[in-house]
Amino acid sequence: MFKRALRIWPVVLVALAASPASAKKYTLQELIDLSRANPLLQAGAAATAAMQAQVTEARLNWLPQGSILSILAPSPQQECFNSWGVHDVNQCVTTSTPEATLSNVSWTHVFTHTEVQLIQPIWDFGKISAGVAAAKAGVEVSRQKEAGTRADMELNVRKAYYGLKLAREVLDTLAEGAGYVEDAQQHIDKDLAKGTGSSTVTDRLRLRTVHADLDARTLETKRLQTLARDSLRAIIGPQAPGDIDVDEEEFEPPEVVNRPVTYYEDLAKVYRPEVKLLAAGVKAKQALADLERRKEYPDLIIVAGAVIARAQTVDNPTNAFYSHYYNSTTAGVAAGLRIPLDLGPRIARSQRAAREADEVGYQQSAAMSGILLEVHKAFGEVSEARDRVASMEKGQKAGKAWISAVAQNFALGLAETRDFSDALIAFFGMRTRYLQAVYDLDIALSSLARATGVQDFKSL
Repeated sequence: MFKRALRIWPVVLVALAASPASAKKYTLQELIDLSRANPLLQAGAAATAAMQAQVTEARLNWLPQGSILSILAPSPQQECFNSWGVHDVNQCVTTSTPEATLSNVSWTHVFTHTEVQLIQPIWDFGKISAGVAAAKAGVEVSRQKEAGTRADMELNVRKAYYGLKLAREVLDTLAEGAGYVEDAQQHIDKDLAKGTGSSTVTDRLRLRTVHADLDARTLETKRLQTLARDSLRAIIGPQAPGDIDVDEEEFEPPEVVNRPVTYYEDLAKVYRPEVKLLAAGVKAKQALADLERRKEYPDLIIVAGAVIARAQTVDNPTNAFYSHYYNSTTAGVAAGLRIPLDLGPRIARSQRAAREADEVGYQQSAAMSGILLEVHKAFGEVSEARDRVASMEKGQKAGKAWISAVAQNFALGLAETRDFSDALIAFFGMRTRYLQAVYDLDIALSSLARATGVQDFKSL
């Protein structure tokens, strides 16, 4: 019976017991700040930086594109001859050999050929701007994912923080209960030793059983202390200090402002990271669909090119009609129209991207229903925990007065051991249920803050 009455909280929360007195005591905000070094958050920041690089990449598509090809080789030997077979560079009719072969290559002379080609887009029918819009929306998606992970991390820190406070209060309550039991045991032992009073051996065994249960719960909580500290360090990350404890601020129920659930729904629609993520995702898909559609259109471009070629052992006749590969210096600029011919696949991809954008839009609507359900659930938990705190507070005050009165009467021999144990069970049962209600209210408010996207539940 006493064991059921002293049921404090789930095993996971029991594990969040106080750490050694030598551990540094951190405030909630300090623990949240420490958790910012968690590798998950750093990974999210890296993903956002990668998406920002995609924005830069999309913008740089306005720069000219092209290539440079430069070769270096042994120079072939080619000489010009006129119609009489005399070497004459200005009246070149025939050459020394029809073509360059390995037999007429000079390995002591050099041939170089450098070719540059540039394509500068002038008008692309919005392809680049659509790509930039999609990349920017991707950055926003990544940022909101990062914000959601950060909010989840903060909620876990809050659970650990208030769990450690709950553990400390329960340990103090168990210690207080052990004090009452020890005083009662001493009284019974004296009565039995003197053979006076109404105490019996059964009374002694009853209190020993109660005391043993208190000791077992205390040892269990302390045994789980190491696990609790490891759990909190895991939330904070590899940079977490070896010993962690929470501050000495009173474990009191927070004040809850009475507001309608629609108020929190409106907060979630504005501040919830997942809501912003869904909106950015829809925008990104729409921009990608627009990009695929615009790829069906041609590009207005400017094409520029230049060629420089020199061969030390090849004659260079002067003639505008010669296309001289070995010795030439040419450059040119022209406007052009680049038209895609694979319109069929491009149109299909455009239609597919448009349907995917519609799909994300529908998913956004469906997800909003789930988000609002989370808000309603957290709101209901806050309301229930707030009312339970008020009820349990009255019960623990009554139980405190009861055990105090019975303890005094028991010391004077005016109360039986059963009356004392019943009052003790009732008081500590109500006390632990009150502490559990305070913890539940803290966590419910933290969950409501997470559901609405507000950073601190005190501002709710």
